Amino acid sequence: MSFNKYDTVEDLNDSKHDWLLRVRAQAIWKGITKETKDFRGYNVIFIDDCNGRIHAFIAAALCAKYEGYLIEGQLYKLNDFSVKYYNGDETSRSVRTPKHIYFTNETKFIKDEEDGMKIEQQSFDLFSLEDVQNNKNDNRYLIDVVGVLDGTPTKIAYKKDDVEKSNVKFTLHDGRFYANVTFFNEFGDSFLKAMKENLEHPVIIIIASAKINEWNDEVSLTNYPATRFYINSSHYSVKEIRNRIAENSFHVTHLDDQDDKGIPTFHVKDLFNLTEDYIEKMVECKVTVKKFDKKVKWYSNFCAKCDINIELVDRKYQCGQCRKIYPYPDKRYQLTSLCSDNTGTVPIIWTDEEVIRLCGKTVYDIIADDEEAEDGDKFPTALQEFEKKEYNITIIVTKENVKEGSKVYTATKIAAPNEMCGNHSPSQKENSEVKATKISNLNMSSPPTGNSTTEKIRVRKRPDALECTLQEKTVTDVGKLKSLKTESPTNYIYKANIIYDNLKGHYTIYQRKKKKQVAMSSNNYVHLRNVEKGRTDWKIKIRIIREWRGVSVTGEKFKGYNLLLLDAKNVRMVGYVPEWLSEKMQKLFSVGKMYTVTNFQVKQYNANDKWRCVNIDRQILFTNNTKAKQIDESEYFIPNNHFDFFEMEELTKLAKQNVYLADVVGVVIRRDNIRPVRNTKLGTDQMQVRIKMTDGKNKINVIFWDKFAEEFQQDIDSNQYEEPLILIIASGKVGVWKDETDICNFSPTAYYINYKHHSVQQLRKLVSQANFSQHINYSNSQPKKPLRLCTVAEIKNFNQDYILQEVVCQVKIKFVENNETWFYPRCTTCYKQIQFVEGNHICIRCKRRVPHPDKKFAICVLASDKTGDIEIILMDRPVRYAFGKNVFDVLQEYKGKFPTMLKSLENQDYTIKLQILEVNIHKQSEMYLATDMFQGFTFHQNTLDEETIVKPTEFSAGEPSGSSYHLDNISET
Repeated sequence: MSFNKYDTVEDLNDSKHDWLLRVRAQAIWKGITKETKDFRGYNVIFIDDCNGRIHAFIAAALCAKYEGYLIEGQLYKLNDFSVKYYNGDETSRSVRTPKHIYFTNETKFIKDEEDGMKIEQQSFDLFSLEDVQNNKNDNRYLIDVVGVLDGTPTKIAYKKDDVEKSNVKFTLHDGRFYANVTFFNEFGDSFLKAMKENLEHPVIIIIASAKINEWNDEVSLTNYPATRFYINSSHYSVKEIRNRIAENSFHVTHLDDQDDKGIPTFHVKDLFNLTEDYIEKMVECKVTVKKFDKKVKWYSNFCAKCDINIELVDRKYQCGQCRKIYPYPDKRYQLTSLCSDNTGTVPIIWTDEEVIRLCGKTVYDIIADDEEAEDGDKFPTALQEFEKKEYNITIIVTKENVKEGSKVYTATKIAAPNEMCGNHSPSQKENSEVKATKISNLNMSSPPTGNSTTEKIRVRKRPDALECTLQEKTVTDVGKLKSLKTESPTNYIYKANIIYDNLKGHYTIYQRKKKKQVAMSSNNYVHLRNVEKGRTDWKIKIRIIREWRGVSVTGEKFKGYNLLLLDAKNVRMVGYVPEWLSEKMQKLFSVGKMYTVTNFQVKQYNANDKWRCVNIDRQILFTNNTKAKQIDESEYFIPNNHFDFFEMEELTKLAKQNVYLADVVGVVIRRDNIRPVRNTKLGTDQMQVRIKMTDGKNKINVIFWDKFAEEFQQDIDSNQYEEPLILIIASGKVGVWKDETDICNFSPTAYYINYKHHSVQQLRKLVSQANFSQHINYSNSQPKKPLRLCTVAEIKNFNQDYILQEVVCQVKIKFVENNETWFYPRCTTCYKQIQFVEGNHICIRCKRRVPHPDKKFAICVLASDKTGDIEIILMDRPVRYAFGKNVFDVLQEYKGKFPTMLKSLENQDYTIKLQILEVNIHKQSEMYLATDMFQGFTFHQNTLDEETIVKPTEFSAGEPSGSSYHLDNISET
């Protein structure tokens, strides 16, 4: 036997293309452009053996070979595809996972004829019908719902633009909430046809990928190209609803009223210490209204439909939510009282209904009686009568009061007042002695009156004139559009005193003096920015920081070569050594050394000079008269290197041009080992290393090719670098491949790992910050180690290099823990463990209630080999593989009790694949996670044959595969 060779949907990421899935096509539909009716391609929803769902797209150019081959419900094997992450601005997505599959020319897609693990016919991400109303303004996603059919579906025929149309309307309910449904045209007809079959009652319907629509203030579910309906499906949610109906627990009624006799009474100070048990509960307190807040308006204008306050904007009262304009808006009381008892003071808001009940007047009545109060600034006399009186006030305790520290409460009921002659103040005693005023020696802490002042320091009205000698150019930026950086003040278009810089892409004010002539003498050195063509007697001091040879289209290296020069002003310029001078200059110059260089030509770049490594419009051409002398490091200072970094978010713009290369720096979050890749155009293999980097905000793919990749891999293998790696790529070639920005090596490209540079130091500080580290999984920057067999003792002594790595152990299962929590509920959106809170399954990550969560195995066992014992959690996939049943099957068979079939694992030999987690290393947790297993001690590492991959014109994505299992509280079970 062997391990499961198929990946799961949850495992997928954009690190590679050679994934292998075994999936079922649940839904297939064509993508049609709404405006032009152009065919864009096929969309497919795939589900795997773990009920994971993912959307896949097949572009129109690739659809011909799949025509007639795509069948809903069919099982397929799918490998060699691209995984991409959504941008976040897509609409009407049928699956809420952040990634999707793209078919490529290399994708292999065949029908599965083998017997494998069971894949369900359908998988859904079901929402409560309550969420239909709550998500009406969210057009990012379609929605899956389940409910009982209420009434009889009816068909309505009508004409629109002289075209016959129809719709079918019906209602679903889930025991608590209702949702209206409208199916249009052929889709509605197919639904009515299905309803004519002999169906079990009540009819339970699942609607997948429905679109939420609002028309004439009515919210309903409608069909979309991705929409499918399932009547009396075999899905576990349908079984759950049918069981609840049989047990008379389907219809749930929530009583909002709380028995007055059961309302507890608290002092003010006790209100601030209430626990979560009191959230949304009513409590009572006996307080005195000391005063109302008269600094705010005593009434508000509000939108009756949306129940929100509205303000006067541009002389109109308009609701910010429904956008309706109210010429005469409704008004309601908004009174905030300051109330106290002998333990403290609390602000309490009086609701409109209670104020009207107590005073017998509406806001309009008050305004009619007191015209001065109409603008809201004057507090009405009639309302002041409530002050200085004692009330029994019932308030509702909110989540904000308990968890977020809000000290403002809202009254739901205010009892008739008791007259009183005084008022309560916190901790105030009825009889207090008047103490004599204590006089302190003020001279000890303040100066005499004659030495002090209360006058303010005033700024002079007319500042003195200051002498200023302008430099040759005084530069002030007045607007900047970041595009390309420049190292030379050239390419200016002069227009009055404002100059537009073609390279920088922004306007600059220049106050110009007469340009000084560059004087040349035997002792005069100039900086690189000042050298110009037309003369050869230049003298410069430079450091050589890089050397490379150009390469022809066929890959043949030029015999002439290039040097990258750097001066003390951090200006860089390329120096070219022609072929016939190569031997002489190689003896003269060494990379990293400083030189004085004299007598050379300056050549202007032209439009045909592509892929420049510095943004300057000229280069140096060395001649036979060029002379150079090395400078001792103690005599002069030039930095060892300099980079012209671009923000990662700017690289997409840079990919649209072919003039400049780019310098970038980032933290390596994923890295592949070197591997051969087939270049189908040349018919040869090329070596490739794939990397993914981030700057904490954005990510880019990095691809190194051929000898450059080999040198990088050798460097990594032969040196121990601090993790995470911080990588500088100098003069990289930026491009876009399949909508992703990539950077790869070109002739001048160089890399620097953990280089001594301020940018690297800054990134090293940032990686520890939470807002940066959320982009990084440091362990994933390590390549995946080969799967190897280890003893229990070896596993328990692993160091941090093994975090998120997988290893194999061969053990005997000694004991299966008989625990009531042998499975856990899982969110159908994010596939993570969820919590059971106040009778509901809540996913904290998705911030939603999951009405029908999936259920997954988590079996705790004790196993051992000759070196010791080990505690293991057998996760869902290996348990299902061993028994051929899922949690729902087992729950039904064993009536919810612990399944004794699991005890059959005891005293059996198993080969188990473990994933080493961070808690196993840093927190020394002895509970290990099993992701796969088979019976017996035969272990053969499962490897796939290498498939040929097209080289994507030097641009692709790269990162190693990593598991995304999430434990949460499983270790506690």
